[in-house]
This record gives sequence, C-alpha cells and structure tokens, in this order.
Amino acid sequence: MFENIENLKLISVSSGISTPKRNRTRKTSGFVLRTRGETKFTFDDKVIFVKAGQMIFIPKGAVYDFEIVSPEPSEYTLFSFEESFQNPAPKVFSLENFPDANFIAGHATQLWNLGTSADKFKVLSLFFNLLSYLSGIESADYSAKQKLEIIAPAVDFLKRNIFSPSLSANKLHSLCGISDTYFRKIFITNFGMSPQAYIISKRLSAAMAQIDTGHFLTVAELSEAVGYRDPLYFSRAFKQKYGVSPSEFLR
Repeated sequence: MFENIENLKLISVSSGISTPKRNRTRKTSGFVLRTRGETKFTFDDKVIFVKAGQMIFIPKGAVYDFEIVSPEPSEYTLFSFEESFQNPAPKVFSLENFPDANFIAGHATQLWNLGTSADKFKVLSLFFNLLSYLSGIESADYSAKQKLEIIAPAVDFLKRNIFSPSLSANKLHSLCGISDTYFRKIFITNFGMSPQAYIISKRLSAAMAQIDTGHFLTVAELSEAVGYRDPLYFSRAFKQKYGVSPSEFLR
C-alpha cells in the first residue's frame, strides 16, 4: 500500500472526543490514532474494531458507520492527508512498538496548529517516521516473523528492562545464542531501527509522557526514572529528538 508516496501531502492534524456517525464519507485519507476507548468501524465489506494504542487507515471516499463500544469516552488524534497509495483499503495497525506514539497523541495537534514553522516540520518528520514504521509492518513477510521468534528472548528482556541503567544493547544477542551482527539485522528488519536507537526512543518518549503528568520537578529525577545516570547526556538526547531541553518542558 505504501509504495507510492511521492504526492502525499499532510493537510491537517486534529484531536478530540469521538461521536457516533452514520454513513460518514471521508473527504481525505486519514490515520485515526485511538488514544482512549474502543470504537467500531463498519464498512461495506468489513467490520474493524480499534482499541487504544491502535490506528486505523481510512482511504478517501470510504463510506462507513462509526460507533463507540467502550464505557469510557473515545479520544483520537487524526492525520488528514492526500495520498497516492496503491489499492488503499481500511486497515488497522498497532503502534505498540512505535516509540513516538505517546508524543504524537499528546502533542502533534498543538504543534501543528499552534506551533512555529520548526514545530510543523517536527510533526512532518514524525508523520513520515510513522509511515516508515507502518510500511515496515506491512512489508514484513512470513520469514521475517519467523526470525522475530529467534530474537524473542532478547526482545522480552529489552522491554522488561528498558529503564534499567545497566541495560546494554551490545549484550542482547547473547540471550539468543547468535552473533551481534545477525541479531541487529533481524531487529532492524522488524523494528525499523537499531536496538540502541530503540532504547533511546522508548526512554525519551517515556520521559515526555512523564513530563505531561507533572510528577517530576527536576531533570535529574526525570533522567534517573527513564534509565539515564547522566542528566546532561539525557538532556542532549532529549533536545536532539524534540528540539527543546527537558528543563524547558518542565518549566
């Protein structure tokens, strides 16, 4: 589906609380990230349920009914865009392993609509990173999934210890009994980035989510909470990713 993106143009980014709709027709293509609640989309030939942390692609011109199936309100972030995908069809994706899912949910709308030009470029960069991630999911064939089983022990260890200061990406391959080179190749094929880049992205995304809660007063506390012993190193990495330092966000 993602082969041709030359004419893709991001039109708008919005967020809010969903309301049921009947015979809705999409005027543009859209990615709807469900940030809270669960919803049901009914198209002519399929029914798709979308839970929090999942995202549905709805092509331009699609006609559907939409209803909320969870007791709590259903909240969303919507990317509307023009595209030239091949054979576009409604499809749901999990963003469980996309490091910037929380940042997109919490900040993309504000940055796109109220931010500076630099902020909009940041959103565009995140949007194309998202496309790259989704393309990687779609193109993963059966053999890649088989190989994912080979590194499953390391992936499980990585997720359970992502905030441990002693976590080392260079030692993960030993948990699988394979070489570091082969481990990295399989990891990059399935996750779209190196193990070290994955660790950094997950930690920084978690730091941003913690800032949003208002629980941390200092950069040192925040740095330690997400697995960094050195607050200065953490601050440099955070600013490189988000364009501002964590101390500015904390203020």
